[in-house]
Amino acid sequence: MCGNKVTAGIPYICPVREATPGFDHFYARGKTVIAQGLLEGEIEPSPELTEALYSCTLCGNCMTQCGSVNQETGEALVNTTDIVEALRADFLQNHPQWVDPAYRSLLSSTRQYNNPWGLPRTAKEKWATKMQLKDAQKEPAPVLLFTGCTMASSQELSPRARKAAEIMNAAQVDFAILGKDEPCCGSVQKRIGDVELAREMMEENITVFNSLGCEMIITLCAGCANMLKNDYKQAKTKLKPKVLHIVEFLPKLIAEGKLQFKNKHPLKVAYHDPCHLGRHMGIYNEPRAILDGLPGVNVIERQATKENTICCGAGGGMRIYESGSLAEKIGQTAVASAIEVGAQALVTACPFCEMNLEAAAGNLNNPIPVYDIIDLVYAGLGLLK
Repeated sequence: MCGNKVTAGIPYICPVREATPGFDHFYARGKTVIAQGLLEGEIEPSPELTEALYSCTLCGNCMTQCGSVNQETGEALVNTTDIVEALRADFLQNHPQWVDPAYRSLLSSTRQYNNPWGLPRTAKEKWATKMQLKDAQKEPAPVLLFTGCTMASSQELSPRARKAAEIMNAAQVDFAILGKDEPCCGSVQKRIGDVELAREMMEENITVFNSLGCEMIITLCAGCANMLKNDYKQAKTKLKPKVLHIVEFLPKLIAEGKLQFKNKHPLKVAYHDPCHLGRHMGIYNEPRAILDGLPGVNVIERQATKENTICCGAGGGMRIYESGSLAEKIGQTAVASAIEVGAQALVTACPFCEMNLEAAAGNLNNPIPVYDIIDLVYAGLGLLK
């Protein structure tokens, strides 16, 4: 966690440390020292410490690269993401006046609208207009398509949800959606420190999901997938449906011949592993298998890839920290690394990654487009109108 492990495949450990002056409080070692100092009473809470605690993407690369691991399980002996989340929870509860008002506004929006972005609940169903999709609460189906707040509510990102539904229809998957009644998964709230709100949301959501009678929940957001699959294990009630991200679901449909690619689109792409899917869930091969099966698509690996992938910069609430400027600075490095190896486009499987990488790319002299993997699958199937 010293931040100094640099090799050919690991250009740096902490994206925040690399994009800032690099003082200890910007990366894992400093944050663990702060936690210890607070616990032992040697450090007093302050607004400056609060700012330091929110300057973290929670990407987990520090744990991946640290040599201090449990020899039996291979897991890091110090879970820095848990430490940072716990510190944020403590400061949010005991010193809320020091927490950026933008974070507090996000939490208020969640309580009012059941989504963090302050949009009316009806905004989450607009993407499905005129698609005549099943309502999961009225027509039970074995598969629930869970779009997530960010993709469903964003005018720029919501076409991905529509494309995902069309892909499912093309494969004749029996699925349903919740539309305006789709709840927020609670990931963003937990990451920025409101553990109690996230816990309440988990319990309420599990009750809803279990009542639907579905066997499987397919998510389009990496953060939702990680939250539903991993964090929900901490809930009192067990989540019955199996949780898969769409990149885990599509290979099965392809293998069964339910999705057959017709169109060839010659394109050299680099795949950006979202931290939630990669380091936190171990999903690396599935998205690459999908891309390898697309006619004309050539996957080029960057210098740092798979478990060594440098975070896009948007995780852990960093799109709010410093109004997103630091997140975009980190994202520029990620996009530049794709350009360096000759990629013509960057592909990911997370709306937060797509949003931040696209914003970052726009600030480069020679930007490349950023796609969700759904875009390329949709085009390969010949579904483009």
